[in-house]
Order: sequence, then structure tokens, then C-alpha cells
Amino acid sequence: MSDNLPDDTAELCQPRRRRLSPAWLIPLAAALIGGWLVYDNFASRGPVIRLDMDTAEGIDPGNTQLKVRSVPVGHVTGVKLASDYQGAVVTVQMKPESAKLLGDDAKFWVIKPRVGPQGITGLNTIISGAYLQMRPADKHSDKRRYQVQDNPPPTHSNKPGLTIELVSSANNGLSMDDPIIYQGQNVGRIEDRRFSVGKRQTVYTVFIGRPYSRLITHATQFWLRSGVDLHLDSGGVDVQLGSLQSLLAGGITFGQPADVESGKPAQNGERFKLYETHNAAIQDRYKRKVKYVVLLDDSVRGLHAGAAVEYRGLRVGTVEKVPFYPPDFKLSSFSGFKIPVLIAIEPQRPSLGWADWSNKKWRRRNRQFFQHGLRATIKSANLLTGSMFIDLTFDAHAKDYTAQAVGHYPVFPSEPSRITSIQQQLSNLMNTLNNLDIGAIAKQLEHAAGTANDMLEQLRQATHRINALLAAPGTQNLPGEINETLQQLQHTLDNFQQGAPVYRQLNRTMNRLNQVLDNVAPLTRTLRNHPNSLIFGRPDGEDPVPEARP
Repeated sequence: MSDNLPDDTAELCQPRRRRLSPAWLIPLAAALIGGWLVYDNFASRGPVIRLDMDTAEGIDPGNTQLKVRSVPVGHVTGVKLASDYQGAVVTVQMKPESAKLLGDDAKFWVIKPRVGPQGITGLNTIISGAYLQMRPADKHSDKRRYQVQDNPPPTHSNKPGLTIELVSSANNGLSMDDPIIYQGQNVGRIEDRRFSVGKRQTVYTVFIGRPYSRLITHATQFWLRSGVDLHLDSGGVDVQLGSLQSLLAGGITFGQPADVESGKPAQNGERFKLYETHNAAIQDRYKRKVKYVVLLDDSVRGLHAGAAVEYRGLRVGTVEKVPFYPPDFKLSSFSGFKIPVLIAIEPQRPSLGWADWSNKKWRRRNRQFFQHGLRATIKSANLLTGSMFIDLTFDAHAKDYTAQAVGHYPVFPSEPSRITSIQQQLSNLMNTLNNLDIGAIAKQLEHAAGTANDMLEQLRQATHRINALLAAPGTQNLPGEINETLQQLQHTLDNFQQGAPVYRQLNRTMNRLNQVLDNVAPLTRTLRNHPNSLIFGRPDGEDPVPEARP
């Protein structure tokens, strides 16, 4: 029957085929493009990390960047409080190529303006704002959460140099980034600081770069670089001034004693003691010590640990402790309640370098010196500060030595100082003055004062009489009369001068007298030789000589 239908009716009776409209190509292309964009977005997006911080100060989502060596590697996408409300959690979107920088030992910290001893850092963040700095990890890992540090981390171990620790028991005020100076050169810095509550010590982590790290050996000593080093001792006042930079920046310096061997080079992680001054470092390098206890009769005011022990002006040791009371010490066991002071003789000092003795031999020789009068006394080191020191000297009048011990240390015999002797003499003088009868002395002084007043009155009267005598007319004319008398005497003397009439008359008289004497001379000889010639006349011959009886 269908074969007899017209052609048009046959076509209508056949089923229709659906055709895709060109209009659907547009949404299909948009879906494909959107899918590609989503895929590309996820494929090009780097890892997301979370950073724990104490505070999110200066962190701005969308603007704060994460940088490595000042090169952006990510940005902050969100900030929220921690679940325990004890901090902040910062979400950072990293760049895809920066994923390999993450690892277990990656470090993060905030760069912002800081004022330190080296000046002001981070000034560029005043305009651009704070940003996060990252130190890449040595080995990549899938770790995605980190703790942000308050300060830059220590220098990376891969950087050539030396990392050591300095231990200090004093409050020296050092902080992070303080410099390490050697002969004016900045050779390193303080990278970390932590305080040990149990040991009550501050430990500083210090990094010293090459080539200066080769200077650090086991004999190296470190001390504070304050710019002003004031030291008072028995030699006087020693003041050392540094540069203006050292006064402002401070820091740490180091050195090695000239007469000490360098030893082995230091290794990473080794510890050194940090001294307060250069002088303290010098004094502590003498490790050998022969210790004694000195029992002092004198006051120990001004004597402190670190004071010098000297022999004839040469330092031979150091005062260790004032006073020194071991557990078994009994003050009553020593006469006079003497104060024990612990001292140490240091054989390594240059003044004792001539004696290459062991500690045992030093004790044996010192016992011999004690028997010959070696004694310790306390003396004033500086009148301005009142500091004292221990002086060793031989005393020819010292008492006999008797061996004693305080705890495990032998006693170094001592004698009272001259200051104590003077004080004792003054005390005796004051006692004598106190025992005097002041009443009797006052009466004697009163009587002497009365007598002195009488004498002064008599002297006043005598002075009045002398003044009256000098004012008399006769006394006033006396100078003129004396002058006239002197003129007459001068006139008389002028008459006796050569050529004057009186002088010529006197000369003639003397000539006549000489003639008379010449005439009398024969008579005088005759009378001397023949006294009887004045009666019998002068004999003509010699005197007869009687003959002897046959």
C-alpha cells in the first residue's frame, strides 16, 4: 500500500535526523577555554605554606611579599588568628618554581626597620612595607608549615667561616648583630643569644668569616670591646680609649698572648670564655696556680678578688677570694681572729719564668723561704680608690715559722702591715691623751697664761719708757753730738797722715830715739857680759884661772 503513496507522502512518513546547531559551538568553546584556564591556574600555582608568628604586625594580605635574596618568590594571601589565640597564622602562596626551596631546614623571618649597633637597617620597608625573608632549605621536602623567627637566623653552614660559642657570666649588654672586631676590622657578628637559667650564663653564637676564622685557635681569648678600658691597680690608673665607632657600637674583640703557643685551630661549635676586659683575659691565661691562705690581722677593706700579689713590685700571683672560709674552718682556732684570704702564686707569670719548677717543688721551696723570713702583708695599692694588694717580702725580724693549714691549703705566714703599726701607735697615743689629768693641765695653762699676761704688761711698760727716752731732747741731740765727735776724731787722724807737721815731728823723734838706742847698745853688752864692771870698771884682760893643787 505504501508503494502506491505519492513521493511527498512517503518522505513525510520517514523518521527525521537531528542536526547539531552551530549555536552550540560557542558555549562548548567557552567551556573548553574555562576548563583550560582552570587547569592552567592549578597547574601554574605553586605550593601554599602556612607561617606561625607571634604577631602579624606589618603583614598585609595581597601586598606583603615573600622574598629570597630580595627576589619575590610568593605573596601573603591571608592572615588569621591561631586556634589557641596565642599567635597568628599567615598563608603564603608560593610560585611554582619556588617549591624546590622548601624543606625541613628552611628559615623565615620578617624584614622591617631595625635600629642596632651597626646602624639602621630595613629603611626601604618604610615605603614598601615589611616583607618576609626566606632562607632556602638544603634538601627539598613536602613540609608546608614553619615558625617565623624574630631575628635573622645564624649564617648558613655552607658559608666559609667558623661558628663558635662565647660564654659570659656578666651582664654585658650585647645583642644580636653586634660586631666582632679584630684590629679595627669587622670580621664577624653575633648571630644568636640565649640565657641558661640553670648555669646563669649567657651563650652567644658567633660567626667569623674567612680568612679571619684562621686566627681562632685554642689559645685565643675574647673580651668586650667597650671603647673605654679603665684599670686601677698598684701601678696606678691605666686608661685605654678606642675609636668613636667602638664607643657607639661596642661588640667583641679577640687576641692571643704573645708568649703563648697558638695551639690547634678551633672547630665549629667550640666554646670560649668571654671576658669583661682585656686585663681580665690576660690575668686568666695563667692556669697553673700554687694556692695558699694568708691570715691577716689587718682590715681587708679594699682587698678584693683579682687583686695583685707582688714581690718587690713584680706581680707573682692573684688574690682568689676574700674572705675564704672552707667548710671545716674555725675562726677561734687562730689567735686574734685573723681573716683568711686565699691567694694563688702563678708560676707561669713572666716574673717567675726563671724557675721551671713543678707545683710540688714550689711548695717545698716556699717552705724554705718561710723559714728565712718570707712574709705576706697587706698594702695600699691606690690612695685614690682605697684598693689594696698583698705584698711578699723578707723580714729579718720575723717570728719563727710554724706550719699551719686552712682546709686543704697551707698557710702563708704574714706580718701586720706598717699601716696597722701606725694605727696602733696612734691608738696608744690617744689612750695616753685620754689618761692625762686635763684639770691639772688646765690649771697650769691658766697660770702660764696669767704669767704671760704679766710679762706682756711689763714689756708694754718698758716699751713706753723706751719711747719716752727716745722722745727726750738730749736723746734727740745725741746723733748730732756723735757726728761732731766723729768729725773731730777724723781731724785728729788727718794730722797723723804722711806729710802733715805732726807726722814729721813724730818721725824726727823716732830717729832720735833710734840713735839713743844705738849708743846704749855697747853699754848693754858690757853689762850683760861683765855685770861687775859698773863698780870695778871694765877689766883689761881675761879673768884669772886658779891652779889646781899638786
